[in-house]
Formats: sequence, structure tokens, C-alpha cells
Amino acid sequence: MRTKNALQTARDKGHEVMIATGRPYRLSSQYYKELALHSPIVNFNGAFLHHPLDPAYQDGYHQAIDLSIVHELLDYTNQFPLSNIAAEVQDNVFLARGDDSVPANFKAGGGEVHIGNLRGKINADPTSLLFFGQTDQLDVISKHFDDTLSHIISYHTWGASWPAVEVVKYGIHKAIGVREAAKSLGFDVKDIIAFGDEMNDLEMLDYAGTGVAMGNAVSAAKNVANTVTATNEEDGIAVYLEENLL
Repeated sequence: MRTKNALQTARDKGHEVMIATGRPYRLSSQYYKELALHSPIVNFNGAFLHHPLDPAYQDGYHQAIDLSIVHELLDYTNQFPLSNIAAEVQDNVFLARGDDSVPANFKAGGGEVHIGNLRGKINADPTSLLFFGQTDQLDVISKHFDDTLSHIISYHTWGASWPAVEVVKYGIHKAIGVREAAKSLGFDVKDIIAFGDEMNDLEMLDYAGTGVAMGNAVSAAKNVANTVTATNEEDGIAVYLEENLL
């Protein structure tokens, strides 16, 4: 509640608040609505920029992975006994298996869920593709991506309870979406404050005029950020805003 109140106070003072997340909109809409935002939102780590309240938003975009590249990735990873593979075409989800080998929220949020042979079921360019498996398998897959596909795709790794490699179109990251949204909102990069804690936040933290790493952030995020605040559980966003903006 403290963070929510701090964000609302910032808006009351004329600042803008927006979300940039790796999640699809179906899994971030609840936060957008709870904060009563009226701003664009960046989903899929920068692959999708849109305005939930403005269907005519002219500065939005959707950068998807070419289906032929997806087929190549699926064919290559067939050699690995991965726990699951997931593809997302905006808010529609495709899963190789419908078991509990992916986070439960993959099947939540209102989008259509398709289970089975991804190569046969996906008929549009996916926004993202995720490979879930053991860390050693994912390391080999990541090296293959670096060696042969680094000019075609970009990827981020997940850790913790759900080790995965998430693939998006080449050159896509959160900073791309934040940059385009800032243009439409009339903000200069020096006026942007970005908060982040994971590997998929690095480019955004580096791009923003002020990059703020959370106290619980990975070391790489703290290294690239301009400063470090308290952890998520300690209302680090509110702490920073109260001390530096409000």
C-alpha cells in the first residue's frame, strides 16, 4: 500500500507512471487497473507496446518472432528432454504439455490456451517462446543461440523455481518500449526513473536517466543502475520516491 500511495502521489504532482514487464498483458492488467493507470504499457520485455485505454494509440507496436525461426528453434530443441515449451502469441498461449511444469499463471488471465505439438498448432508469429528445463540443458541451448542465432533473436534466462530461456525478436528489450512510450508522452530520457531487479531489466536501467535497482536485485542490475533502494518487500520504490521525488 505504501508503494501504491507513493505512485499515486507522484501522479498527483504531474509525474507519469507506467509498467514495463516481461509478462503478457493478461498477467499484468490487474496491476494496471489497481493503480488506475492511464498510460501505455510495455509487455513481453519490450516486444509489445500498447495503450489499454486507447485502441487508436499510434505509437504502439508488436514485434514478433518470425514463424520460420520458431520452427528452427523447436527442431533444434527436440534433442533435449525439456520439461516444457511455451509460446505466446500476445495473450494466447501454446504449451507442449498441460502439466505443472510451467507456472500456473500461464493458463490464467483469459487468453486461449492450446496444448500439444507447438510446431503444428502455432500459425502466427509468436511474441515470445520459452524453453523450460534443467540448467545444464538451458546452458547448451543458450550457447547455441549465441553461436548461430545472435543476429536473429534475443533471449533472457529465468532462474529460481522455473529455469527457462525466453526468446524474443532480435534487439527487443524493455528499454525499446520505454523509449517509444516516453516519446509519445513527451518525456526526455533524463527525466525517466526506472526500477528493476532482474536480468531483463538491465537495458532499461542503463537507458533511463536514473536507473534504480531494488535491494533484492541481481548483482548485474545493481552494477548497471545509478543507485540501489530497499527491497521489494521493504517498499523500495516508495522509499526512493519519498526521498528523491516527493
